[in-house]
Amino acid sequence: MTDDTTQAERLEALAAAVLEGFDIEATTSVTEDDDGNFEVVIEGGEAGELVADGGEIVDAIQHIANQSMARSDGGPRRRVAVDADGYRARREAALERLAERAAAEALEYGEEIELDAMTPHDRRVVHMALKDRTDIATRSEGEEPQRRIIVEPAD
Repeated sequence: MTDDTTQAERLEALAAAVLEGFDIEATTSVTEDDDGNFEVVIEGGEAGELVADGGEIVDAIQHIANQSMARSDGGPRRRVAVDADGYRARREAALERLAERAAAEALEYGEEIELDAMTPHDRRVVHMALKDRTDIATRSEGEEPQRRIIVEPAD
């Protein structure tokens, strides 16, 4: 079972099993991008219940889906992104706003601003939001799961 249709079907079945396990009524769709990575979208009905607790549930589903794909056929590693009720887009927009506020504070006060601990994905969003700014520098500090971003004026 190495063809893409079979992998997409496996992801669809995984999502359906998770929804059934949580007793959540929602629909799922699986798409593949040009690089062979997949996106699982869960929406409608009670999908919003999967983003409770800061997205921990949808993040756990994504982790399981990625582990499933990594072990599926021994082929190239394919990433799986899982979104429920538009959570990923809302989270990314909130992180970009946070990055801009931290940059403004760092410049206003002339000192580094330490953000709360974040997941690797969330830290990447913040770094990318500020990467083109020449007046701001970012770096990550600490050990997982308490790794955080420092935003400071550039030298």
